[in-house]
Amino acid sequence: MNKKIGQLSLSRFADLYADKMIGPEFFITDEKQLLELSEYPYRSDGYIIGICTRGKAEVEVNLQVYQAVPGAMLLATPFHILRIYNSSDDFLCRFIVFSKAFLTGNNANSLFLESFSYFKSESHPVIHPDQQDAAIILEAYRLIQQRLEQEKHPYRQEITRAAFTMLLYELEFIYEKQHVIIKARQNRKQELNLLFQNLVFRYYKEHRSVQFYANTLCVSPKHLTETIKEVTGRTSGEWIEDAVILEAKVLLRNHEISIAQVAENIHFPDQSSFGKYFKKHTGLSPTDYRMVLTHQNHPAEIK
Repeated sequence: MNKKIGQLSLSRFADLYADKMIGPEFFITDEKQLLELSEYPYRSDGYIIGICTRGKAEVEVNLQVYQAVPGAMLLATPFHILRIYNSSDDFLCRFIVFSKAFLTGNNANSLFLESFSYFKSESHPVIHPDQQDAAIILEAYRLIQQRLEQEKHPYRQEITRAAFTMLLYELEFIYEKQHVIIKARQNRKQELNLLFQNLVFRYYKEHRSVQFYANTLCVSPKHLTETIKEVTGRTSGEWIEDAVILEAKVLLRNHEISIAQVAENIHFPDQSSFGKYFKKHTGLSPTDYRMVLTHQNHPAEIK
């Protein structure tokens, strides 16, 4: 059955996919076809650990495109804007979705989740573990699955949380190894690009000038623009504009938010200036864009 997706809240995500769960705050799924959003970006308000088990697709995370193939892992946070597209007919994933509240439920350290490097803003959201590491992750996943099936166990939630914490530490070790490999492959220009991309998705709501990012990175605006253009084929200004428009599109999909509130959220001085900016870069006014969304028969479908 086809179902349309608007905002991908934890509860909506759980309704669509959850096999075993502890409320909407923590759930897992076994192999399923993940939603394909070929045109419209979305953001989840939960954390996602996804494992591609079959087929292939392209995953766009904060405008960067990654290949999802068997064994690939997606490590997404509420700060990531996602699109999944060009998926093969046999594309399947299993994943774990959770809230920060679930993980810190009995942990005195409210910043426990931030101690894992792969959930930080500068992390690499898609990794490709080797066969041995993939087997370790699958074993940990199966353990969580078994604990969730013990529905009458009085300490089911606590045991599940403990098993899940073990998985997080296994992932940290695997991620650190992957990060070393990725880092070793980067030259200085690629490293500058990565630093720039991370800054853009941290500050794009407040800062839309190339000068701000150049100053933060201690380079000239000319050098920054030329380097980003050489590495990515797009200028630094274009990346900033794209990040702002991407955020606007995500917000405009939620009809409970007024266009004035969207403008305020992205730090435009007023609705008029936001409207002009949006139309300049998309060819549509925010109102027209919403009308296009409304008249689409299937903006996003679950197959």
